[in-house]
Amino acid sequence: MKQFMITVLAFLGLQAFAKDPDGKVSLTEDQLTKLKGNLGEKFTEQFVSALSKDPEGNTTSEKEVQEMFAALHSQLEASVKENLRIDAEKQQAQRELTAEKAAKDKLAGIITEKDGIIATLTKKPEADPDAEPVMKNNPKNWVPSGQDTHLFGENQPFFALDDAHGYNRRAYASLAARHGIEIFSPRAASSLDYSSLGSDLGEYYRIRKQDRVQSFLLSLPSLAAIFPLESGYQDQAVLVNMFLTDDFSQADSTALGSTFENVVKGGYKFEPETLTMYDVMFAHEFKQMKELEKSWIGYLNREGSSPMKWSFIEYILVETGKKLKNEQEQRRVRGVRKNPAANVAGTSLQASNGLLKFIKIQLAAFKMQAFNLGEWTPSTIASHVKNGTKLIPEVLRDSGRLVLYMSVDAFSDYNTNLETLFALNQDWKGGINYVKEYPNVKIVPIPGMAPSKRLIWTVDGNIALFEDKAGEMLNFNMEQQDWRLKVWSNWRESVWAYMVGRKYDSAAAMPGDYSTQMIFCNDVDEPSEFFVSMDANDTTPSVLNHSSLISVANSVATAITGIDDCAVGQEVILKCGNATNAITIAAAGNFSLITGAWTPAVGDKIYLKKRSDGKFIELKREAVTSTAIALTADDTTPDVASGTSFITVVNTVPTAFTTLDNAVTDTVYTIYGGSDTNAVTMANAGNFVLTAAMTLSAGTYITLEKAANGKFYEIARG
Repeated sequence: MKQFMITVLAFLGLQAFAKDPDGKVSLTEDQLTKLKGNLGEKFTEQFVSALSKDPEGNTTSEKEVQEMFAALHSQLEASVKENLRIDAEKQQAQRELTAEKAAKDKLAGIITEKDGIIATLTKKPEADPDAEPVMKNNPKNWVPSGQDTHLFGENQPFFALDDAHGYNRRAYASLAARHGIEIFSPRAASSLDYSSLGSDLGEYYRIRKQDRVQSFLLSLPSLAAIFPLESGYQDQAVLVNMFLTDDFSQADSTALGSTFENVVKGGYKFEPETLTMYDVMFAHEFKQMKELEKSWIGYLNREGSSPMKWSFIEYILVETGKKLKNEQEQRRVRGVRKNPAANVAGTSLQASNGLLKFIKIQLAAFKMQAFNLGEWTPSTIASHVKNGTKLIPEVLRDSGRLVLYMSVDAFSDYNTNLETLFALNQDWKGGINYVKEYPNVKIVPIPGMAPSKRLIWTVDGNIALFEDKAGEMLNFNMEQQDWRLKVWSNWRESVWAYMVGRKYDSAAAMPGDYSTQMIFCNDVDEPSEFFVSMDANDTTPSVLNHSSLISVANSVATAITGIDDCAVGQEVILKCGNATNAITIAAAGNFSLITGAWTPAVGDKIYLKKRSDGKFIELKREAVTSTAIALTADDTTPDVASGTSFITVVNTVPTAFTTLDNAVTDTVYTIYGGSDTNAVTMANAGNFVLTAAMTLSAGTYITLEKAANGKFYEIARG
């Protein structure tokens, strides 16, 4: 013990331990802290205890001494290990510092080398100017002069040497070359459009500011995070569903002498759910990559004089892959399959059916029936969600697996509506992601679903995304033909459900308690103010996807003679959306009962309903000029208290709307463009949340809804 006392005194720099008035050894707090930090807490406690019992260190037991020695030895071992660790870290840091310095020196050398290359390139002259045409003396029946306006000297329109007849100019250049005349003819169209860059920057090489072309393409959120994605499906995969008919349990009647055959009840019905896969493709051709060599974008040329610019193509295909993925995400929700025609390029949304179209198909097949709730608004969506959820069989509601899918906008409207109804409650907490009255039912917003007002309830995991092979969409095939490159990929995709419901022959045969279906929905998809575009030149447009249709530019006169896929009693709204060969309806044939011929201006509407004999009756018609209220000229904050439909007039100065005075929350307002003279503009900023800035020139319109936050949100435009 005395040896420990000497060691501690030396460590603390003391001649002897201090004692209190009672003669007990006393260590200061600083001394105790120093002991614990360096010799360990356990040793310090044992030493202080032994010292208080025996200040002189004469009678301390051997056991206590051994325990203190063990504690001290353990602390010393730990200290040695810590010192070794710290030393190893120092050595590693030194090595990393040395490596970093070497890398920095190497980078400095590369920069110096590149600076020299740039300086050399800067001093190089620009490309030589076009050579002066030189005429060789080689007379023939017809010799190009280099100044001809028509091929072969034939003054016919189809031989003209102009931009509309590029093939004539290329043929002329080839013939002229045989006579020694150099003609710079236009080349075949390329998908790489440098025109705006050329007009802004010129045709020659410039020093770049960055090492790659900027792309502002943003990736959309993937629906695979919401619905499971399964691979390995080609087409017509059969999912077998079993339905249990009637009830099975009953009161025990065996004591009454019942025979087994007389009391058997219940049954099983097996029905298939056939998955349909859709073939989709990407096809593109790269041409005129040689333009990179002397153009402003020439720094992306890594292949020298070779016409195939693989490094640039690789960059473009990476961005193309992002675009393909975004198109697929949009298609998974709003896609409507249209079977392709030979040699006609289709649109991305028509490549396959999405979720909304899938629901419509199942409703039409009598596998499910919709809740008769009507169209919700931002001020009524909470009651719609509650009433719809209440109609679902209780066993599913209480299972904890039921999910309600809606658009992101609908989810926002739902929470805003709840705030107005319950915000004054002391226990209210906003921002919920479940049905307020049924906490077991989770709400999942689906990106890209707006402006659809469809509400879809089903068991989590029932709706799924299907594909054939993972990654097929981005598995690009390439084929080089001379100095052109063809790129394509093919894949299969689908949105389907494992179990929709039992199939019936008609809606009347379906049970009113929704007990034989696994997917549930309300009866409104697109809002009444949303219009689906007709196909160009279609004289019998279809209302299979939506009953509100708007016309587009037609290449020929287009008179509507019928409406396809319209049910008896169904109301249809037709709207004129374009003045180019605008649609018309004659008071004849299927429309012989309307009040008169309809020759609309842009924005005009006609409301029709189909009768049992196939004819359409007219409910009403709206003309923009007759129903819209004229706004005051030059007013940047027009008053809309007097109605919901307005039209702009001639303004004497540039006029930009900043708000709509006296607008009512949750009310939809339509503003038509009535004049091109200082046409009203609306910025996508301030009080307006638009898809883009809007100029209300004559024949245009925009539909807005005022939200509770005071802002106006765009619903549609045309």
